[in-house]
Amino acid sequence: MMHEQKALLDADLQQVVKRLNSEETSVEPYREDYRRLLKNHGKMIRASLLLIFARAHEGSPSQPLAFESPVVTGAAAIEMLHLATLVHDDVLDEANTRRGEPTVHTIRGNKAAIYLGDLILSRYMEIMAEIAPSTDFIREQAGTVCEIVGGELLQESARGNTSVTRAYYERAIGGKTAALFRLACTTGVKLGADSPSPELLPAAHDFGQHLGMAFQIIDDIGDFDVAHDSGKPKLEDIRDQIYTLPVILGLESDPSFQPIVELHDPLRVLDYLQAHPQLIEAAKDAARQEITQAQQALEGAPSTPASPPSLRP
Repeated sequence: MMHEQKALLDADLQQVVKRLNSEETSVEPYREDYRRLLKNHGKMIRASLLLIFARAHEGSPSQPLAFESPVVTGAAAIEMLHLATLVHDDVLDEANTRRGEPTVHTIRGNKAAIYLGDLILSRYMEIMAEIAPSTDFIREQAGTVCEIVGGELLQESARGNTSVTRAYYERAIGGKTAALFRLACTTGVKLGADSPSPELLPAAHDFGQHLGMAFQIIDDIGDFDVAHDSGKPKLEDIRDQIYTLPVILGLESDPSFQPIVELHDPLRVLDYLQAHPQLIEAAKDAARQEITQAQQALEGAPSTPASPPSLRP
């Protein structure tokens, strides 16, 4: 049964990819850049979540979604929102590559990259407006974009601040990452049924929020795992003076760690964390707790047709 569900999800994702590939822009000088950005979509975790929750009311579906389905369109739009944020991140982080491809700002410059990110973001809103089942749906989409930007601003405000607290960190990642996971899940519920189950919508909300928190914590831990080639540069956060959970836990527990962090030497920080493995383990425990809460959110809710993405800290 699980194999059949996975195959169905894969088929749905293929339709989402086709939908992304069908997107065009009328801004002629940047048509190829726009198309290339949308093709570099990665694993499409957020689209997968939308598809899973859209199908939750169907029981045991057996046919892939049609290309014209609002669910496929919505899943493609959610990925476009995610991709727009990545384009902006790459400019701010001065990243040279993204998923093995040159970033657009290295080819076209920062201004063009920012405008292309804005163009994708605008198109996401336009698509969602076209398929919106209600004004509340649009309000949720727009409000979540505000949350995402707010989370990024919170992170930026704490750059280089060795007094940053765990609560502040959790608030920042709750906006910049978890809000989009949550939106993907609730959007799936709303697009997948004319009358969403009263049990499923809050379950999707809480599941997405906790899964997104776990995802970001695990991603932040991975920045210090220099032995594992994840395809992403290592020690980027600490190099940019962004202090994530392992560092924050060290700062809170050991005053002698602060002067090490303030040297702005990523290797010195890495040496400290490797000498204090309990900090990485404590961060992993935090991610595990979020995963447990995500699983608990689904208890009693209608079953989903495919298993949500697995995260193993």
